[in-house]
Amino acid sequence: MKVQLNCASCIIDDLCGALDLVPLKEEIKNEILRESFRFMSREFSTEKIPSYFITEVHRILKRISGIEIPFKERRDKCNEVGIKMAEKISLEAEKLEESQRFSFLVNWAIASNHLDFRTVGTGYGFQMAEIIEELRDCVSEGLKIDQRAEIFKKAKNSSEILYIHDNVGEIAFDKLLIKELRRYGASVISALRGGPITSDATIKDGEIVGLQEAASEIILAGPDTLGISLNEMSDQLKESLQNVDLIIAKGQANYYALSEYKSKVSGEIVCLFRTKCDIVSKELGKTGKINVAILL
Repeated sequence: MKVQLNCASCIIDDLCGALDLVPLKEEIKNEILRESFRFMSREFSTEKIPSYFITEVHRILKRISGIEIPFKERRDKCNEVGIKMAEKISLEAEKLEESQRFSFLVNWAIASNHLDFRTVGTGYGFQMAEIIEELRDCVSEGLKIDQRAEIFKKAKNSSEILYIHDNVGEIAFDKLLIKELRRYGASVISALRGGPITSDATIKDGEIVGLQEAASEIILAGPDTLGISLNEMSDQLKESLQNVDLIIAKGQANYYALSEYKSKVSGEIVCLFRTKCDIVSKELGKTGKINVAILL
């Protein structure tokens, strides 16, 4: 999905939310914002996907601030809470028969996409207790686009699956779904970013939640990009995208990229996410923030 004009305000709003929290002098924050405006005035185009611009303004933040891992405390806290909650969800899942268990774990994988502290409603300044309640409410809400039955059949008939992750915290719930996919006899490759950007999970975050215990292989998706990048994806990811039977991608940013890249992929593409804005919901024929399990 390419940028629409209304995306511009969200890109800057996201950066401003981040600047409210980073421990920097006001003049440094102003410099970051000015540089970001200059970048946007040069580069803004409806021929690119939204995550390209969000990535670049956050790279400006990292470069000028000198902060290697912005929001480290929040990122770590998300992983910590994700691990604790996923342990409880795992116990609940084991009581269900196979198809119900798959649907249940997909629900939680989508709900956990709400762990994104960038856009959860309280923004970068979220409180973790609020997040836990938000996740349960999100599961109770159900799916507005629900193709879980078709996705279950595809998963059962796939020998190789590529799982493209999104955020810290939610990767603990992805781990549960990957374990379920492995039960069907599939090989599952996990793809994670090589460097931190906003709330996106890195290979190091994957190690923290123990993804290596679930996935057949962990590969580099690319550098510090919001979601996968059409221009900066790794050779490993390019190869996997061409060779697997099924691609499961988490999060709105990965939907942006794969909805544009799908003609270059031979396998089926599944997107699991909670929409963050009306622009994407309308693209899918809906309104409001919704939960989505869709085959592209």
